[in-house]
Amino acid sequence: MKIYPILLVYILILFPLTQLSAQKTIPQGYFSSPLDINLGITGSFSEVRPNHFHSGTDFQVQQKEGLPVYAVADGFVSRIKVSPVGFGNALYIDHPNGYTSVYAHLENYNDTITAYLRANQYKVKSFEVDLFPAHKKDSIFVKRGQLIGYAGNSGSSGGAHLHFELRTTVTERIINPLLFGFDIVDVYPPFIDFIKIFPENDQSFIGASSEPKRFMLRKAANGDYRLADKDTIWAWGNFSIGAQAFDYNQSQTDRNGFYSMRMYHNYVEFFSMECDSFSFDESRYVNASIDYADNYNLGNRIVKSKKLPGNKLSFFKTDAANGIINVTDGLLHEILVSVVDLSGNMTNLRFWIQSQKPLEVVQTPSFPDPDSTILFRYDKVNRFEKGDLKLELPAGCMYDNLNFTYKKAPGNKATFSDIHFLHNAEVPLHNRMKVSIKATKLPPRLRSKALLVRVDRTGKRSAADGSYENGWVTATTNLFDGYAIAVDTVAPVIKPWPENKKKNKTSLRFAVSDNLSGIGSYRGELNGKWVLVEWDPKNRLMIYRFDFMTQPGTNKFTLFVEDEKGNKSRFSTSFVK
Repeated sequence: MKIYPILLVYILILFPLTQLSAQKTIPQGYFSSPLDINLGITGSFSEVRPNHFHSGTDFQVQQKEGLPVYAVADGFVSRIKVSPVGFGNALYIDHPNGYTSVYAHLENYNDTITAYLRANQYKVKSFEVDLFPAHKKDSIFVKRGQLIGYAGNSGSSGGAHLHFELRTTVTERIINPLLFGFDIVDVYPPFIDFIKIFPENDQSFIGASSEPKRFMLRKAANGDYRLADKDTIWAWGNFSIGAQAFDYNQSQTDRNGFYSMRMYHNYVEFFSMECDSFSFDESRYVNASIDYADNYNLGNRIVKSKKLPGNKLSFFKTDAANGIINVTDGLLHEILVSVVDLSGNMTNLRFWIQSQKPLEVVQTPSFPDPDSTILFRYDKVNRFEKGDLKLELPAGCMYDNLNFTYKKAPGNKATFSDIHFLHNAEVPLHNRMKVSIKATKLPPRLRSKALLVRVDRTGKRSAADGSYENGWVTATTNLFDGYAIAVDTVAPVIKPWPENKKKNKTSLRFAVSDNLSGIGSYRGELNGKWVLVEWDPKNRLMIYRFDFMTQPGTNKFTLFVEDEKGNKSRFSTSFVK
């Protein structure tokens, strides 16, 4: 077996890093730290997340909300976005050097920004706002190191942290923040959990099977990885390679995304991902770059070498064979997988594939025949009609051609149609498809309450939105699965927190939930006038914090909540200030 000379390995792997610094004009030392503590990373740039690549770097904030956040350079506030989901409380600052810094999931802002925000929220009577205060009359200028807000857990955050981004101002292309020279201590190399080898057709075999196979790993004496059982795999045909890899930073507890992964076949690179930058319209291509089925079923993050024809991710690069290797020559083939972080720490996996055609073949179990099968092309508009179902997928909705399958099953007491199983939820969609189900079983009195529900393989249902029109209930969705018509006639539930009864309280809090379609709108009134109520969907919590609208003496507060199907609830209470 041939071993790569260690010098050659370092040349192959580190060459892209040296080229990066030579080719790009990313300023070093221009931006200061957004936090007054040692920067620790809890989520890395371009890390694989559900349906997207992580667009920034997450910095730890000592596991608490309220840690001060500072402007990383001089500039002006170009955007203030408050949302109950996504980035939550977010702040955007444009800088003279052509970059924009972004600070997300904030608990709140400094006094100047808060005053501007509150005035506009009351002006438009909405908690959720998207403001652009870059005008002469209301510009908000900041200096490097100035307090701009406090780290928090707002929006869709899963815990207190600071999500930080750097973008080019004109194009809004997101750049890996660690390329700008922030002081990050990283002494730990990346690690590789396991690899997975994928036969690319039914004439490709690992041993005697054409099914994908996972291989566990072990550390060799020199620090490289090897296959856990034996170094050589017996195989024949065309294959792509998948690897699940992570990176450590300050400790060996946080599993962050890697910076660079490269794969070599007999010394020749056939795949690379180098996570420097990407645009927002590329983010969902993560689903074309991983083993989506394994991610859907088990939550794994296996990056695959094969480039699907509909994958337009700019930092996903393959050879002319689109990341597929051929082993049909009867020879021994050497595979090297190398993972590198931005500090230059490197991890290598080396193994061999012996090309040998099997004498016998293991038959793969067949699945039950579907009701219908039709070829869908990834670069064309695809339409499918069958009885009481209509389906339309725009061009580019899929990443590859697909033998689309369809089955229908009887509905149940909670549905007003059959359940239409659209292919397989393990196959990703890039855009939304249009699903229409004929409402023959839907009583006219319930038409305004109708929507589509997604029914998964376990029978669990969830709202897929949609509405009734001209005899059909139609929705758009980016998930293959089962779909049926359902109705929502139940109003949201509003429950006051017990703390609302305390005498010296400074806010009113309410647990708010809905049984199906979700909260559509809400409104808080104090003494008959609109007041600002915060909405935190992940905690099902609405909060009115006492403000200038609160009057001395007795105040009457009323919360109105309406779901997406027009079912309404209200709750009134009084308190004394």
